Amino acid sequence: MLRRLLIMRHAKSSWENPAQADHDRPLNPRGRRAADAVGKTLSARGFSPQLIWSSDAQRTRETATLLIRAIPGAQTVTYSSAFYHASAQTVIDTAAALGEPDSIKTLMWLGHNPGWSDLFEYFTGQAHRFPTGACAVLERRGDGDWLDPESWTLKDMILPRDLDG
Repeated sequence: MLRRLLIMRHAKSSWENPAQADHDRPLNPRGRRAADAVGKTLSARGFSPQLIWSSDAQRTRETATLLIRAIPGAQTVTYSSAFYHASAQTVIDTAAALGEPDSIKTLMWLGHNPGWSDLFEYFTGQAHRFPTGACAVLERRGDGDWLDPESWTLKDMILPRDLDG
């Protein structure tokens, strides 16, 4: 049964090429360092995701790749256009359609603001600035509905600015 849900916003992206489509923007050097540092921190704190459901944008793909490189063991990533600039409700509806992963203990949702700030508020009841690279760690209380905010409590908030790298 799913015990932990991670809500992570992609790391800092590049605006070096203003003509580039938003969907195709890569990470900048600071973003690459942050994604690596968040991955190492998740691993060190015992919060490594086994499965990542991610937006299919270039910056989320790069963030996921760097997380996986920093986390020992096997992880699986599923990319979805439904998560690209999705609202919190779209993410919840998409997750409901996919269903709770049976054999996964830790699942990560990786995407974009403003939806990810809204997801954080939905699950925690707290409004919070959700900067690039931020990762909220939620732990499940009991075995209630996995998409009910009452089923979750905030365990940790990882912010790249607080990490080395």
